[in-house]
Amino acid sequence: MHDNVLKVYQCDDSDLFAAESAEQAATLYRDMTGDDPEYGYPRELTDAELDAPQPEFDENENRTGGTTSVRQMLAEHGNEPGWLAGSDW
Repeated sequence: MHDNVLKVYQCDDSDLFAAESAEQAATLYRDMTGDDPEYGYPRELTDAELDAPQPEFDENENRTGGTTSVRQMLAEHGNEPGWLAGSDW
């Protein structure tokens, strides 16, 4: 269990990571892709971005017709840092 609160960082044009810091988000991104994030990333999402409606997907990555938010995804993600979402969040 981590004592720090997870935040959401955009690490490229499409991938979001739950992490305790920008440095940790960069490490998670590097571990997943084998590359360092490009200049300007990772970038912490703003409150407006966290709360903006997003299309909801099922476990097979099909749209459900519902909506969610990045903040809701983070709440459902749990306390472990890692990849949160990608593509057209």
